[in-house]
Amino acid sequence: MLILFDLLGAQPNTTGSKFHGGGEYSKTVFKALVELRGSDSVIVFYDSRLFLDDWIKELIQKENIKVYDVAGYHDLEAVFQREKIDVYFSGMPYGSMGVSIPKEVRKMGTFHGLRSLECPTDAYEYKYRTGFKTIKAIAKPFFQNRLKKRAEADYAANMVEYDDIVCVSNHTKYAIKNFYPGLLKEPNVFYTPAKYVDDSQTDRTPLVKGKYILMIGLNRWEKNGYRGLMAVDQLFYKNLLKDYQIVTVGEIPSKIENSIHCKERHCKFGYVAPEELENLYANCDFFLYPSLNEGFGMPPLEAMRYGKTCIVSGVCSLPEVCGDAVYYCNPYDIEEIRNRILMASEMKIDPDKVVGHFQKMVDHQNEDLHKLCLFILGRKLT
Repeated sequence: MLILFDLLGAQPNTTGSKFHGGGEYSKTVFKALVELRGSDSVIVFYDSRLFLDDWIKELIQKENIKVYDVAGYHDLEAVFQREKIDVYFSGMPYGSMGVSIPKEVRKMGTFHGLRSLECPTDAYEYKYRTGFKTIKAIAKPFFQNRLKKRAEADYAANMVEYDDIVCVSNHTKYAIKNFYPGLLKEPNVFYTPAKYVDDSQTDRTPLVKGKYILMIGLNRWEKNGYRGLMAVDQLFYKNLLKDYQIVTVGEIPSKIENSIHCKERHCKFGYVAPEELENLYANCDFFLYPSLNEGFGMPPLEAMRYGKTCIVSGVCSLPEVCGDAVYYCNPYDIEEIRNRILMASEMKIDPDKVVGHFQKMVDHQNEDLHKLCLFILGRKLT
């Protein structure tokens, strides 16, 4: 069997981010598939002009895996003409829409969620935009139904091209079944793989001194950084959380920055390397993640690894992933977020309970990663 694996989707996305959820997913699946392939062959494609982790390149070289250097998904048709591909797998299937793939190829794609359909915009999206995009963001809430219909059509056009649909959570599976009741394919659920952390590369000396609340993804409206920051800032302004500061990862848009009163209690990071993010997780007092939409939701688990109390949104896949080991909040209600922040500051969730749930999830994720690879290889699931 010859498998063509998409690593182009693991490279920097449209925002230019070197590391993103779909990319990390693809790289983890690729590594596991190569280790399990046996006599089956795997070839890959990516763009050599874009960033790709050195360890991936070293793995490709070590395992003597054939590489096609492409400038985009439009170059795939030439690959299919040259190779007799049995299976095509993409962890980010949206980019290959419209690519002509031979009918005899078994096409598998992972759909991480239906964000554009479930959450097409937010009342505060404009705070993350500049110039003309600000006006567009202000207008978007008035056209939600139109945006949803467009997203519904786009997802349908994408899914119909794949023989096997892989989902990263039960939430995503049933969202697909809900929005597309006529879909003939039964979505297959394999949890997002657990993130590999090389402890030898993580310096535990705190990057930030003192007690702090950690938030990430501040440059993306979907992560709801504005409401989270406002909740923290209002508590600071009321002279509560006296011993705390807020540490943020991701560039804070200027409109949001201008709304903050207690700037002296903010420690801001833009891009951080993976080992630096681990350091911030390991040393925070608690983690605040009021995301508006998730297909799985890795960041809370990344903090729970260290026994940290987390405040997360009680929406989408997050209750499925985080269980009873976190505090939940309504992500649209700043007052409720404030309430949970105060609760987390005074009533920590038992670290043993947090780590126990984390390990339970990791076991599930590792088992599902193995099953996913068997599924790609066409072998019996064990």
